[in-house]
Amino acid sequence: MSGSLIIDVADLIGHPEAVREFSGDHSVSLRLGEAVIKGPMHVKGEVRGTIDGVLARFTTTSEAHLTCVRCLTEWDADIEAKGSQHFGRKPDEDGYAIEEGRIDITGPATDEMALALPAAPLCRPDCKGLCPICGTDLNSEPCDGHGEESDSPFAVLKDLFDS
Repeated sequence: MSGSLIIDVADLIGHPEAVREFSGDHSVSLRLGEAVIKGPMHVKGEVRGTIDGVLARFTTTSEAHLTCVRCLTEWDADIEAKGSQHFGRKPDEDGYAIEEGRIDITGPATDEMALALPAAPLCRPDCKGLCPICGTDLNSEPCDGHGEESDSPFAVLKDLFDS
């Protein structure tokens, strides 16, 4: 059952044996370098009563649009993150608390999804990237070279770092 990420937990507080499953969707817009999520994030998990609040354990999934940092190939991939968050009667250091007998999983789930995004996506581990001179994709075809280095106005800088 999909729905809101705001969950009524008043009956779970102080009852460590009480458990309830939940699921819901939330629209997110996240970007980390060349990884973007813009659209629905699905969250499912369980909330369990604790002596002083509730513990939420969840898995969040979404589709990300990725661009390889070496060859600029674009693709879509499913991203999954697992997380947990304790909600008490008073806000914790992250500001999450039980308010009026309810908790909102949106913040913790979005945080975990943001942490799961790759900072530097690669289309494959052995990606060769693009030729820095002509832009040829070195994964699909070799580059034949570009003449003498001395033709470049920057050729003199080459000797600057010789030992």
